[in-house]
Amino acid sequence: MTEKLPAATLLKVGVAAAGQIAKVLHIHEWEESPDCELIAIYNGDLSFIPDVIKEYEPKGVKFYDDFDEFLASGVQAISVCERNFLHAPLAIKALQAGVHVLCEKPMATNLEDARGMIDAGKEGGALLMIDQSQRYSPVHQKAKEVIESGVLGKMYHLQTTFGHSGPENWSPTAQWFFQKKYSGFGPLADLGVHKADLIRFLTRKEVKRVCGFKATLEKQNTDVEDNSVAILEFTDGTMGTLCTSWTTKGTEDNSFTAFCEKGTLRISVEPGNPLVVYSAELGGKITFDVPPMQTNVEGQWFLGVVQDFVDAILGRKPCPIPGEEGYKALEIIVALDRSCETGQWVELPLR
Repeated sequence: MTEKLPAATLLKVGVAAAGQIAKVLHIHEWEESPDCELIAIYNGDLSFIPDVIKEYEPKGVKFYDDFDEFLASGVQAISVCERNFLHAPLAIKALQAGVHVLCEKPMATNLEDARGMIDAGKEGGALLMIDQSQRYSPVHQKAKEVIESGVLGKMYHLQTTFGHSGPENWSPTAQWFFQKKYSGFGPLADLGVHKADLIRFLTRKEVKRVCGFKATLEKQNTDVEDNSVAILEFTDGTMGTLCTSWTTKGTEDNSFTAFCEKGTLRISVEPGNPLVVYSAELGGKITFDVPPMQTNVEGQWFLGVVQDFVDAILGRKPCPIPGEEGYKALEIIVALDRSCETGQWVELPLR
């Protein structure tokens, strides 16, 4: 860990909600930033996070079960890691108070709230960044380099899938994922918003229209889907599919394939080869020495998301994933959900 700056110069930061994603990514990345001092953690019910309190209270971190008191603690920047339906109200309150916000995905459960978050950041003079964390995976960053180099020529068709056995096998407090009033969607947003954003990140393509369907095939006591399949048509004519699942057994599927004019690029498809390009013109099969995608099995992810946000706050770089980017990914998901409900193609942008 890089040595900390003098305490008086450090950015005072906090984390709102200390569930699994906060433990895996946000809390430790804030603590490890040489530019920050982690001073506060909020959780609506502190009895749910005894492990976090045990680890961080001795380090001087204050704990709050009241969000207003948490905001008044002196935090200048926070992560919002609450359940989906609380992302917007908590982020808007913080942004209006001039507190910079790194918000978990999906940024909101509807587009009206997402626009409200963007507007609140502008009104409060605070930065809003959305944690679309798959952009930070080294294998995706390398794949982006390959695609943008042009060596594969025009992209014709892409396929992407994100599936695992369900949030209940990752988070001990996952029951809220299965209740639409809290989550907004099933894997369509929980997993699909990752891939909707990743498609735009890797290809710089925009979606023209979508058609999808969803089903609950296995999960009990839920009012959201546990599987979805979607067809995407892009503005340049490229075709694509986006599939999500909470019923993938024995492994995770976090894959992306691009079928191009001069070859095929595969991410997280072949075991032991995170990134592979097949191209007769380039000499056959090409593999790249990059680490594999992070998975839900790992206790912590080391991605650099927080430090990127800190660098933006401190004026070292533009905000890497501003609210507008999170909005675009959410818009694809909302359009797909609308298509699933109506059985019709849905045009983008949504009106």
